[in-house]
Parts: sequence; C-alpha cells; structure tokens
Amino acid sequence: MNELPVPDLKQSLQMLADLKSRGRNTNLRPCPVDRPLVLYGAGNLGQLAADLFARLDIDVVYAVDRQPPSDPINGRIPIVEPDSAPLADRRDFMIAVCIVTAPYEPVRDFLESMGWRHIYPVYDLLQAYADRLPMRNGWFAGVLTDDDWRNIECVLRGWRDDCSRAAYLQFLAWRLVRAEWRFSGAPVSIGDRYFIEPVTSLLTDHECFLDAGAWHGVVSQRFVDETGGSFSRIAAVEADPRNAERLCEWKSKLPETLAKRIDILQTALAEKNAGQPFAEGFDMASRLQSGAPHIVRTYTLDELDIPVTFAKFHLEGGELNALEGGARTLQRYRPIIAVTVYHNSDGLWRIPLWFWHCLPEYRLLFRMHGWCGTGAVLYALPNERVGGKPPTVYPAKAS
Repeated sequence: MNELPVPDLKQSLQMLADLKSRGRNTNLRPCPVDRPLVLYGAGNLGQLAADLFARLDIDVVYAVDRQPPSDPINGRIPIVEPDSAPLADRRDFMIAVCIVTAPYEPVRDFLESMGWRHIYPVYDLLQAYADRLPMRNGWFAGVLTDDDWRNIECVLRGWRDDCSRAAYLQFLAWRLVRAEWRFSGAPVSIGDRYFIEPVTSLLTDHECFLDAGAWHGVVSQRFVDETGGSFSRIAAVEADPRNAERLCEWKSKLPETLAKRIDILQTALAEKNAGQPFAEGFDMASRLQSGAPHIVRTYTLDELDIPVTFAKFHLEGGELNALEGGARTLQRYRPIIAVTVYHNSDGLWRIPLWFWHCLPEYRLLFRMHGWCGTGAVLYALPNERVGGKPPTVYPAKAS
C-alpha cells in the first residue's frame, strides 16, 4: 500500500468505517506450521523465534538473510542468502518473516518474486501455539461487538493529534484485517521508543523513573543516557530470574554514583499482592500467565509506593492490570507515562479509556515503533508539565 497523508478527524472516522466494514467479514486466524519451516531474518527476532520453535519441537530447516552472519542461529541453524535457497523449498516450505523493524509487505513481495509461496509473519505462526508459549504478539482482533466499535470510535476521537490518530488506525488495520497502512506524516519510528520528543522535552534532572518490565536494563540505560546521568532514582522491576540476573550485571558495571540511585526489584507488578503463575525463562517474552509452572510474588504499584515522575510499562500483556494496581500512586504523583498496548486486545480501547477515566487532565499520544502491529505505545503527558489545558472532551465509555 502506498503511503497515505495523515487524515484529519473526519477522514479518520471514514477510514474507521471502512475497517469496520472489512472487519465484519474477516476470517483471519493463527496458522500452525504444517510443512517444513524456514526463517527469513537472522537478527534478534530470528534468534528468539528459533528458540521458541525449538521449545515446540518444530524444526527450522535453515534461515535466509540478505547479509547472513557467519555463525548459525543458536549454533545450529544454517543461514543462507536468498539466491541460495533451493527452488523446490521456495515452492513447498513455509517461510516465517522475522523482521518487524521494516514494513512487512515489501518483504513479502520480495519473497514472492523469489518464488516463495507460503509466507507468514512469524508472530502469526507462533500465535497458533498460544496455549504453550507466552508469546502473544500475533493476536487477531476477531469480530468485534457494537460496544467495541463505539469504544474504539471514542478513542479515535480522543487522541491529542492527527499523528496519533494515524498511528492508531495503522495499529487497528493490522490487528483487524492484517492490512499494512502507512502514513507519510506518521512514520513508524524504531529508535525512540519511550523517548519521543514530547517526552524528552519534559524531562528534568530530578526524575524518578519506573522501569516496569526492565528486562536486561536496556531502557534504563537509555534513560541514563537521555538525562546525562542527572536523575533522582530508577526503580527497575523485573520478575524473570535470568533477566533479573542480567539486570544486576548491567547495574554492576555502572559507576557507583549512578548505581547507588538504582533499585532492582525482582517481582512483577499486577492488580493485587499475591503469588501468581509466571512463564519464566522466555527472555523478553516471560510474563504472568495462567497455568504457568512457576509462581512469582506480585505487588501493586500502590503497595510499592514509588514516588514516580516518569513510568514505563512493558509487561507482555499485563499492562492494564498493573495500571489498575497503581491507580492511586499514578493519581498522586502524576508522572509521564509510556505503556505498551500491542500484546493483547486491551490496547484496542480498554487501556486508552482507562487513562481518560482514571487520569484526567492528561494529553494522550499514540505512536508506532514497530511493524506487524508491534511496538504500539500510548504516551500520557500530564497537563501541568506540558502547560495549558487540552481542548479534548474525554469520551464516555460505551456501556
């Protein structure tokens, strides 16, 4: 699809009506692996996908990459250039696209031109095994109810700017009908997730940063860099033991003047203080998951009572529960907030409407930092830090 101009509100509503019409007839669903599997892309996502397919006892025959690294993926899966893949494989094998840092459709078109016939986004394949894996990035919105559509329209009307509406429509188009909409004035930005200019322009030298879902410390390090080391405190929350170990390693390498202001909490944020099942050992995909074999201690943000001024939530689908468990703290300290909304259908309207109804006098922005419906982040900026009051009238939730 060619790039579209950023629509105004009236045009956005027309595009939403188009999606609603197309969504009524959708029959999209996850696709299980039913023939030999090849990966396209040998970067971080390709390596993660190879590990996840191995856990499912699904063999990956090889990987294809335009610039293949010298070492096999995970030490065992060979990597070849596109021209080296046998023609019979291109006709008969499945190929999973393991790239979300570039548009999907040009990659698909390139592979089709090479003779590949069974091409899928890798997350769509993994979604077929959602009962065995914590990874849920390939979810489909399915057929929505009339209340869903009314709430989605409320959200569309409530974004602060046209760029947010364009990004939200792009997110909806992928989740509803797997269409890749692109807007010339609302680019997918890969390198500034959580640190878009409207956020960084508000940061001071005394921020208290909550890094919920801290993984290996990548985002906390980015926060250190963005502030030049001038901040009050970082509270890095990570539940997975292996990730927490890497997080501690990151902290141990920092100068003492920085490290002494960083607290690592090995726990999970949730809607209640309890022990909850947790799928651990899945690297960045580890998460709270019903039926998982491990139990972690969860706390509400209200229980931890961190005087947060900038909060980032990336919890693999647990974001809404964590927000609900921290409502009083967020209302009290009114931080800048960045929250991922692409791990489940809460991002369609429940999380945006939670903000509008629980945190008034905030400006809400929406940005895409990845393709294939991934990397969607809601940003909430308190009015008193931006200046002035928004003209937006907060929409009412459909009953």
